[in-house]
Amino acid sequence: MKRLDRKITLRDIATEAGLSTTAVSKVLNDKGSTSSETQERVKKIAERMGYRPNLVAKSLKDNCTKTIGLVVADSSHSFLGSVIKGAQEEAARFGYNIILANTNRNRETEKKAINLLLEKRIDGLLLASSMLIQKIDKPFLESLGIPYIFLVRRSEDKEDAFVGNDNIRGAFDMVEYLIKTGSKKIHFLNMDKSSTSSKDRLKGYIKAHENYHIPYDSRLVYNMRPEIEEGYTAMREILERGEKVETVFCGCDIIGIGAMEAILEKGLKIPEDIRICGYDDIEFAAYLRKPFTTMRQPKEIIGVKAIDLLLDRIQNVQEKPGVVMLKSELVVRQST
Repeated sequence: MKRLDRKITLRDIATEAGLSTTAVSKVLNDKGSTSSETQERVKKIAERMGYRPNLVAKSLKDNCTKTIGLVVADSSHSFLGSVIKGAQEEAARFGYNIILANTNRNRETEKKAINLLLEKRIDGLLLASSMLIQKIDKPFLESLGIPYIFLVRRSEDKEDAFVGNDNIRGAFDMVEYLIKTGSKKIHFLNMDKSSTSSKDRLKGYIKAHENYHIPYDSRLVYNMRPEIEEGYTAMREILERGEKVETVFCGCDIIGIGAMEAILEKGLKIPEDIRICGYDDIEFAAYLRKPFTTMRQPKEIIGVKAIDLLLDRIQNVQEKPGVVMLKSELVVRQST
């Protein structure tokens, strides 16, 4: 019968099983060469008695908590939700738990969140769309004393470990598609200038123009926070100025949703009057009033690969920081 008056110990199980506490410990920790029959008997006794291992004591002894910290810029963002899902499932496959911290894209909040995670004695840290990407942030991150990996948004220091999609190639592929299908003047509603993802997507945008001998016009490039309202406001202002708009490439789908609304609100047709596309392929991009052409990032795979790389570093399999650059996929829908 399960005892509820006190915590069950290894000694209790050993007494019930007629074994030493050492033998019971080996069975419950999957160590030693105990017979399969004994292993099954001990585990059944432990389950029946309601035994729960002292994880804190075990982590102190092994110097490992089997816990990973995952800091995200905004966990409500559907794009990051898929990344989180991939990371959690892969971590669980190796017996690791994830503690999630949301920072609302604030540098100081992110630092505080990391310090709180350290108090939980995490074994490693994942930084998803981190704000701590500048070289001045390096001393803080190095002082943590645990492996850390950037994902989705890379650090300015290219030596830092990173898992994400190839933003330069992805933006190039999108602009190349637009040019090949008739676009010559392409407005670019990009993310804020401080983002390395934004910088890389601009490089891809420029490279595609150069490749097809179309002069790059910086006046067609706008920067903004990745928010629906920002995309809506920027697009509305462009149209109200009477500027001739043929095609709009948005640095992320969230910006694109707002821009699309401004275009339709003006009474213009998509894609007959203006072609519009984005980047990421967030969950509802296919269900907008005009299903969105976009670059599909391998969101869950980013989470999976980040866990794999971090575990390699935790276990010293890979001592040097690694970079995993994944390819995005062009998804053509009705908006172009």
